[in-house]
Amino acid sequence: MNKKTITFLIFLVFLVIYYAGSFSKISFGDCIGFVLDVEKREFLLDFMPLTHFLYMNTAIFFSKYLAMDSVLVMRLMSVVPAAITVSLVFVLIKEFVEENWIALMSTSVFGFCFTFWRSAETIEVYTFNAFWIILFLIYSVKSLKNRSKNYLIIAGFVLGLSLWVHIQNIMLIPAYMVLLYLLKSDRKKVIISFIVFLVPLFFMFWVNYLQGIDIKYAFFSKKGPWVEDTFNQGIKDLLKDIAKASAFLIYNFNVFILFSFAGIIYLYKNFKTESFFLFTACLFTLGFATFYAVSDNYVFFIPFYIIFTAFIALGIKKLSSKYALKRLMLTPLLIPLFYIFSLYIVSLTPQGKKFHQEKLYKDGLCYYMLPWLNNNIGCIEFTLNNGQTRDNVIALKLASKEFIELRKKYQTIEEIRDL
Repeated sequence: MNKKTITFLIFLVFLVIYYAGSFSKISFGDCIGFVLDVEKREFLLDFMPLTHFLYMNTAIFFSKYLAMDSVLVMRLMSVVPAAITVSLVFVLIKEFVEENWIALMSTSVFGFCFTFWRSAETIEVYTFNAFWIILFLIYSVKSLKNRSKNYLIIAGFVLGLSLWVHIQNIMLIPAYMVLLYLLKSDRKKVIISFIVFLVPLFFMFWVNYLQGIDIKYAFFSKKGPWVEDTFNQGIKDLLKDIAKASAFLIYNFNVFILFSFAGIIYLYKNFKTESFFLFTACLFTLGFATFYAVSDNYVFFIPFYIIFTAFIALGIKKLSSKYALKRLMLTPLLIPLFYIFSLYIVSLTPQGKKFHQEKLYKDGLCYYMLPWLNNNIGCIEFTLNNGQTRDNVIALKLASKEFIELRKKYQTIEEIRDL
């Protein structure tokens, strides 16, 4: 079976998996804010960190001009890019390994990793963003391996455009600079690539200038002190950040982490040029995700996880010459059982029981430890029932009420309750 066929089949399989596990009702967090903006069908005309210009306006376009329901649009904006991204992870890994079974096995590990799987099941920007990141990584690696001008130009443009999706992607700029340096012998293609990278960046500044928005707000949010809080952290806070990052990595990749160590060594020895690029990308994306002082920083690890999956694949390749690892090819299918078992263990502890009760308004431990969201509790019904919690849900309730008022124009309250 050729690479294109396998890639397409991976897309179909994960499309079914992600769609089947997608939210039954609009979940908590930022979900209702995104759906509300799409329901209004008014394009967003500024580039600020919380705008997610390309993500939101793509969804608004589908809703406004194709008359698609806002909830359906946002579901597809998570599920479809997620399935495409997983299939492209296979393409990235195939740049380093010939064996299809290794690429399939490691791709499945990524597809089932908690953070990415959960992002595919809820309404969030992160799978759409991951699509642009994987494109950048693929074209960057291809430009290093094939010394192609076209690949390098595409890589620069994709990275620039990805800033329209999530400003977090500035953490990939150092890797892009390394890429340009490694290909500096062809000055012309390096200059062209850098120019096409700058075009989307300057467009951001220009649009904000027309809106009377200071240039700095393309990178800094007016709504939260997250940057200041990040730089004000003490040693104890930083150690906690590292511990959390380690826990996230273990929960996402469990025993497959063991392959990554051999993979990193194999990458450096056999793909030295590409390793400089990927190690730089890892350093900045992992560092940002680890130390950025925001409560839901676990989703910021996705760019790093994509590269980490390549380390796992290369580790399997290196060790498969000594051990019969092909027998373990189907073990990624057991990953969902790992989440269920972990949930069971935590639910037996006093701390787990207490946490479950505190978060019961959004399905307790199940919400936090299982990636799928079908049959979930929704924020709309929570608002209509005047649900109470110690958590700050004022903004969520306000957005939910505004959304309810808009939907009441063509739906009954009972129909809206089920959204």
